[in-house]
Amino acid sequence: MGRIAALVLAFAAACAAPPEVRNTRFVVGGMVCHSCEEGICAAVRKLDGVEACTADHAAGAAEVRHDPARAPAAAIADTITKLGYTAAPAAAPAAP
Repeated sequence: MGRIAALVLAFAAACAAPPEVRNTRFVVGGMVCHSCEEGICAAVRKLDGVEACTADHAAGAAEVRHDPARAPAAAIADTITKLGYTAAPAAAPAAP
C-alpha cells in the first residue's frame, strides 16, 4: 500500500496547478540597436522560468513572459543591468 500512496502523491504533485506565468514590461535604458535587443533577450532567456523575451531599442523597453516564482522581475532586471543597461519593471497601469 505504501508504494501506491507514493505513486498517488507523485501524480498529484505532477498535476498541481500550473505555474503563474505573466508578462512583465521593463523600461530599459541604453539600447541603441538590434544587437542590444538580441543580447538582452539572449541573457534573459537563460534564466530558469523565462518563456519568452522581446526587446525594442526604439521604445526603450523589453517584455518578458515568465514565472515570477522562478524568475522574479528583480532577477530579470538584474540580469539586464549586469549587461550594462538600466532596467526596471514599468509601472503598472492605474486601476480605473
